[in-house]
Amino acid sequence: MAAPSKYNDVMSVIKQRIRAGDYFVDSIPGERRLAEETGVSYMTARRAVQQLLEDKVLIRQPSDALEVHPDYSKRVKTAEVVLLYPAYPSSYLTQLRVLVADAAARRGLSLRPGQFVHWEEQVLVDVVAQAKGTIVIPYGPVIPPRLLKHFTDNKVVILDGDFTAQGLPSIRLFSDSCIERVLEHLWKLGHRRIDCINTQNRNGEIDRRIGIWERWLIRKNGQGELHNDPAPVVTDPTIAAHRLMSRLIDDRQLDATAYIATTCPAAIGAIRACYERDIDVGSAVSICAVNLEPPAEFFCPSITGLNTPDLSDDLGDCFEWFADEKQQWRGPMLLEPQDSILFEGESSGRLKQKARKSVS
Repeated sequence: MAAPSKYNDVMSVIKQRIRAGDYFVDSIPGERRLAEETGVSYMTARRAVQQLLEDKVLIRQPSDALEVHPDYSKRVKTAEVVLLYPAYPSSYLTQLRVLVADAAARRGLSLRPGQFVHWEEQVLVDVVAQAKGTIVIPYGPVIPPRLLKHFTDNKVVILDGDFTAQGLPSIRLFSDSCIERVLEHLWKLGHRRIDCINTQNRNGEIDRRIGIWERWLIRKNGQGELHNDPAPVVTDPTIAAHRLMSRLIDDRQLDATAYIATTCPAAIGAIRACYERDIDVGSAVSICAVNLEPPAEFFCPSITGLNTPDLSDDLGDCFEWFADEKQQWRGPMLLEPQDSILFEGESSGRLKQKARKSVS
């Protein structure tokens, strides 16, 4: 018989994973894989699983797959809410994850974050079906109809996008008027030619930001050109922005006095290209971002843009829906904070004609 301490350790690992919600985003492993993961023999892992089956912690399906026993889920406080977000490095995604986790903790909810690479992953189906509610941060490609139906059949909220036309409650971080604050800031500084830089993979939100810039220029009778070089999905748009701005400068096409980047990485890449060519950002040319990512306020120069708004009230509405037995969402489908604060960084400055002549 396996040493009690060893199979007790294995049981503790499984119980801890259940409480943390690990098996929302991954299936419970079989005995052989469990033995490899915990560094015990197959017989020890088998004994631990058998004890958990007898204790009604686990249940074995006819397919031989292991699942959490429904009675055990009721007895212990397992993760109730899942946050799913794209699996690529991004300070912005990390920031949103922290905001959601803090909002859940303040309401006594346990959150289980998880990542996905593409919309066809089975984990998206399994997690949404098991969780009381799921918050999904989308990425570029359109959600496939099969998965979209699965989302609408369960309690799913989209964060950082507007999917209300697809029947999904959504939290959009920046309203049209908030985005226009960045443009108005540049206008007040005397800029009349404001170009737009985009290196983010095109999606509904990026298209909306570009559209806001286009319509605002028409109303103001201003000038501007779109410089669009989207980076491939799940790759860093900073490099693409550096390449794009470098090309504009080297080809003597830096015609605008100010640039608004659709995302913070695009602004960072553009500013770096200027720095390498001794162009003083904030004096010779102004560069802003629609939204900031940490630690943009501490860069040299600090970057002008919108800070991420307080999402606690909107996320609270989502958590209340997850806890409600009623399936249907109540209230407006689109939640949109109105308190995004414009940070006026050193990357934007008043138009100086002499400085502009030195650039051109």
